Order: sequence, then C-alpha cells, then structure tokens
Amino acid sequence: MIIIRTCHFLFWILVVLRSSSSVAAISPKDLLGVAPQDVKYYKGLWNSGRIKCKDGSRTFTKSQLNDDFCDCFDGTDEPGTSACPTGKFYCRNAGHNSLTVFSSRINDGICDCCDGSDEYDGKTRCKNTCWEAGKVARDRLMDKIAIFQEGVNVRNHEVEQAKISAAKDEAELSNLKSEEKVLKGIVRQLKENKEQIEKALEKERIQKENEEKQKKIAEESELKENKPKEKVGVTELEPSITNDDNKAAVLDNSPSRLKLKEDPAEPVVEVVRNAHASLDNGDEVEEASEVEHGSGLGIESAKGEDAAKDIDSLSREDLGREIGSRWTGTKTEQQNHDVAKDDETPVNVHDEENNGYDTEAEDHQHDEEDETEGQMDDVGDEDNDDSSSSYNYEPDEEVDVSEAEKIRKEYDEASTKLSKLKSRISRLTKKLGNDFGPEKEFYLLHGQCFESKQNKYVYKVCPFKQATQEEGYSTTRLGNWEKFEDSYSVMLFSNGDNCWNGPDRSLKVSLSCGLKVKLADIDEPSRCEYVATLTTPALCLEGKLKELEDELEVLEKQQPQVHDEL
Repeated sequence: MIIIRTCHFLFWILVVLRSSSSVAAISPKDLLGVAPQDVKYYKGLWNSGRIKCKDGSRTFTKSQLNDDFCDCFDGTDEPGTSACPTGKFYCRNAGHNSLTVFSSRINDGICDCCDGSDEYDGKTRCKNTCWEAGKVARDRLMDKIAIFQEGVNVRNHEVEQAKISAAKDEAELSNLKSEEKVLKGIVRQLKENKEQIEKALEKERIQKENEEKQKKIAEESELKENKPKEKVGVTELEPSITNDDNKAAVLDNSPSRLKLKEDPAEPVVEVVRNAHASLDNGDEVEEASEVEHGSGLGIESAKGEDAAKDIDSLSREDLGREIGSRWTGTKTEQQNHDVAKDDETPVNVHDEENNGYDTEAEDHQHDEEDETEGQMDDVGDEDNDDSSSSYNYEPDEEVDVSEAEKIRKEYDEASTKLSKLKSRISRLTKKLGNDFGPEKEFYLLHGQCFESKQNKYVYKVCPFKQATQEEGYSTTRLGNWEKFEDSYSVMLFSNGDNCWNGPDRSLKVSLSCGLKVKLADIDEPSRCEYVATLTTPALCLEGKLKELEDELEVLEKQQPQVHDEL
C-alpha cells in the first residue's frame, strides 16, 4: 500500500516537472509578434497543445503557430509572419514606445520597428535605435514624474486647507442659523414697537390737526364777533372834484347802500336831488364807517320835497359847499344855524339804534354764517371722535420723537443685518451642497474663474458656476455647471446659450495634474460642443505617480537588454 502511494506521488511530480519544463521552454522567438497582453493566450498551446482562433472559427496547434500559413481567418495563428492579410505584428521597442504594425510589413526590407524586430529574416539589417529614440519620451516621462511628485505635495496641502475651509464654512453656517433665529425675534419685536409708536405719532398728528382746526375756527368766530359792523353810506369821493370839473356823483338806487359814480353828463344838482328822492321811497342813509381814520360820516335823513326845495334855493357855490360838508362831516353855517334852532328837536331813534350795527339783512347773513360755523364745529367734533375711537387715543399720551427715531433706526439696522445674514446663509448652503471630490480636493476652486485667450475670444471657466466665451462687449454662455464625470477627471458644463438652428452650447473640461490651475487647449470639435483642458494639483494623485515611476523603471531596465541584443 505504501509502495502504491509512493509511486502515485512520484507520477504527479514528473507531470508537474514536465509541464514546467514545457512552459519554461517557450522562447521569445516562439512568441514573435505577440503583444504582452496576449502572451497568456498563446501559452495555452504549451499547456493543452491546441487552442481556438480568437474569432472562434477554428483551432490550431503549436506546430501551426507562425508556420507561414494562415489557418485562422483573423490571423491569430500567424502573429509573426505576413501570411494572413489581417494579421498584426507587435514591436516591443524596448527603451521606447511599443508599436503595432500590419503583418504585411514584416520582412519587407524596411525597418518599421526601432528595435528591428520586423526584419528578422536577416536580409535587411536594422540597427536598434530605441534607446536613443526613446530618450525624448523618457525625459518627458521624468519631467512628468517630477511634476507629479511636487504636485502630490501641493495637493496634500490644498486638501488640508480645503478641509479646514469647509469646516470653517460649516461652523459659520451653523452660527449664522442660530444668529438668524435670535435676530428674527429682535426684528419682530422692533417691528411691533415701531408700529406702536407710529400709531401713537399718527394719533398725535391727528389730534394736533384737530386742535389747530378748532383753534382756527374759534379765532375766526371771535374775529367776526369783535369786528365793527360796516356801515352803509356814501363812498369816498375824490377830493379833486370841483365846480370847474363838471363832474357829478351818481347815487346808486340800492335799497341798503348809496354809491357815488362819476358821470360828467349829469349836473351836481341832479345828483343831490336824486339822493333825496331815494329817501322818499323809505330808504335810509346810514353812516359809513371809515376804517383807516376811525371817523364817521352820515347824512341826516330828510324828506325828498324839503331837500329838493333847499337845493333849488342854493347857488352853485353853496351847493358845492353842501356836498363838501356832507363828505367831510363838517356843517355849513346854515346847518349850524338849523341845529341851534332845533336844539329841542328829538333825536331820530331809529337811526341811533342802527348806528354802528348791522341792518336786518346783514343780521340774517351773520345768522347763516354762525349756523355754518356751528355745522363745521360739529364736523370737527365728529372727526375727533372717529380718530379717537379708531386709534384709542389718550389725551394725556405723549410721544417722544427722538425715541421714535431711535426705534426706527434700530429696526432698519436690524432688518438690513437680517437680510444680509439670510443672503450669506443661502450662499453658504448652496456652496456646501456641491460635490468637491472624495477629499474635498476641489473645494478651493469654488468662487474662482480661469481665463484663456485664443484668437479674438476670451474663454472663462468658473467651476461650480458657468463657462463663457467673450468677444469685446459680447458674452456667450457656453454652459452652466452640471457635474464631474469619469472619476472627477472631467468637468461638465451644459445648457448654455442656444446655437442658431442647433443645440444648446456645452463644454467638457478634461483635468490633468499641474502645479497651478491653468486653462488651455479650447476647441470646438463639433458644432456648439466645446472641449478644453485644465491643469490642477487636485489631479496629482499618488497612485498615478506610482504608475509613472514603475513605467520609467521598466524603460531603464531595458537598456542593458538592448545592448546585449546588439
């Protein structure tokens, strides 16, 4: 039993050793023209002895690999010969960039690969120039690695700054929200105080208006009561009237007033006769009050016949003196004689009662005015009652104007502060709502814009906001910020200004590692669809740096191999 197990164990060891030796026996010449990513596929020939063509149409064996006969329609069995028209040959080009050429170029007498592997039949000798040709690429790669190394440090620093700024903004937002609650209460209270004091001021204003109104009405009423009654009489005659002027005063036949008018055609005698004739009809001539001098002038009432007789008996000169005496209030000698003669004559009671007072018509007019004033007083009282009832005005209540102004100012200041605070809260909320990357590496780009001038246009990209194209004073919106794409390696701006008879403008910004943020390479590959590149430390990733360093290491290790092949 032990012997059987031992033999079984030894059998499997031999199988493994044989398979290992078979795999190890694969030489680079066996895999001529095979790309590194396909090596595993072709090793199946050594493991199973037969594999399928890549298109699955047929199978081929190890002996059929590169036998210069096309067994697979896709050329899978002839990667290192020109037997298949669709075949591809892979140039390794160690020390430089690899290259893939059509299999028809194999052994055609032209060196297509810098390592000369495409001309392996020996008819054409190609010098290996890959190391020299690859120096530019290696230098470029080394420069790129240097940028990444420094960029990684810058990125780490900016990420720390971004986290601090984000935490600061979040704390500020929290404090502003708390302050907003308090400030809303203060503004609400100040508004109530402001409205109350404005109501009180309005009450006081209305009360003062009513008081002034009442006072004015009272003053006007008192003025009318104390004002001397206007007497109706002969109006003032011009003293320049003489006998030679041939002018006369025409008395208006008014029932209550006697007016004199100039009429050169009517004799003076007729003027006086007409005046006395008016007395026959029962009109009374009252004394007219002289406002400026305070002296009165009156005409004693007399019957028309007697007056006419006296006037007819007077000479023209005496008639002039008669009119002058009546105008000035002085008495002529004849009048003085008559007064002395009639000392015992009783005084006209009716004239004395009316002297200095209103007539019956004027009394009626004053009664109507008093009634109107009373109605106005009632209206004023009604206004006072309405205003008092609507505002609950307290007569003893007094409003401090300076205090009112202080409350208004405090309310305005608090309202302005609250408005600014709300705006800041809105901006911070919107800012913190953006996606700034897994480590907030793009946080510091918020609020910044980057420009690039190409030909007559100035392109401006503002991350998290918009992108524009400017020409002079004209601005075209290329798109509004939408999102990141391809693992934060592309910025997408969409819904820009509409193209005439075309789509809305859009912009894709490809991001790459750089020590500074710089916009470049703007282009319009399709109508109204723009592309650009933007370098930023945010794309200087440590993982990408490791890949570049490994690539350089591989290239440098290929140098001795190249010289050995030479």
